[in-house]
Amino acid sequence: MFNLFKKPAHCDILAPVGGVSLPLEEVPDPVFAQKMMGEGIAFRFEGDQIVSPLTGTVLLVAETRHAVGIKGANGVEVLLHIGMDTVELHGEGLEVFVKPGEKVKAKDPLVHIDRTLMEQKQIDLTTMIVVTNSSEFQLEIAAPGPVRLGDPVIRAER
Repeated sequence: MFNLFKKPAHCDILAPVGGVSLPLEEVPDPVFAQKMMGEGIAFRFEGDQIVSPLTGTVLLVAETRHAVGIKGANGVEVLLHIGMDTVELHGEGLEVFVKPGEKVKAKDPLVHIDRTLMEQKQIDLTTMIVVTNSSEFQLEIAAPGPVRLGDPVIRAER
């Protein structure tokens, strides 16, 4: 009965896109490759929609729409960062469907990408999921390779 208010011990973080996953060390951005923001995983994909990788509460949406932060029920905090240099677009080509404080379920649509515009501007859309409070969790990160939207890619356990 008293476990009713206890946070769950683990949380599965899902692939927000289908494509190929790769280790953060292979991302062409030192902030992510050197894990300065935390542990995580990256994706290369062909689609134009990014979904929520977990059920939780939206903590932040970057003013430039290139990043969304979500906190899961067990306290895990995830930053979903879309592409390289997308911050320089100042939101152009990115339509966000959520706002801070909003509850989301895993696989809810978060962002639509204008892929044609991104290709015209030669934007690398490698997308990262980083657990920003990874020091508080034991993380199991899936091996790199083909991934389908919604596949579990990180398990965060307290």
